[in-house]
Amino acid sequence: MTQNNIINKIDLKYVVIVLCAVFFSTLFHELAHWSMGEILGNDMNASLNSAGPISGNYIQKWHTHAVTLAGPLFTILQAILFYFLLNKYPKKELYPFLLFPFAMRFWAGLANLLGPNDEGRLGLSLGIGLLTLSILVSCFLFFLAYKSSKRHGFSLKFNLISFLLCSVFLIILSFVNEYFKIKII
Repeated sequence: MTQNNIINKIDLKYVVIVLCAVFFSTLFHELAHWSMGEILGNDMNASLNSAGPISGNYIQKWHTHAVTLAGPLFTILQAILFYFLLNKYPKKELYPFLLFPFAMRFWAGLANLLGPNDEGRLGLSLGIGLLTLSILVSCFLFFLAYKSSKRHGFSLKFNLISFLLCSVFLIILSFVNEYFKIKII
């Protein structure tokens, strides 16, 4: 087996790592929302796919924007961190933690068409439209994944399968959260 085949091999271990990347990245994204709300003095709750004030309203209107920003900001910082970690320690096991933020924000951007979420709400509040921030964030995260992928020799097939795994696990996590009404805080 050539070095390129080893790098691009998707085995059970890699699939489990992708699952962990999806779970922990989503969990910490929601905990970032929750933490910001709590720091601002709001009593918050969080599930695997959402976070918000227990009362249904924030203490001050601007808290909505700060709490909304916290999740995507954490996700962007995660991608930047893993971009640099992957460059320093070239191990494909780190790659899902860089690729998933792109997948997460890409699908969240499309979900804005069903109803505004993080970047969509922020874009509307800034007067720059529903999709503008989603497109900018997704493009930046794609750029990081693309650049890292090129540097480390990850094939198009490897990337497509990894993206598909990220997407399927995200959908499963979302459905499990909705069906079981999982509260993390």
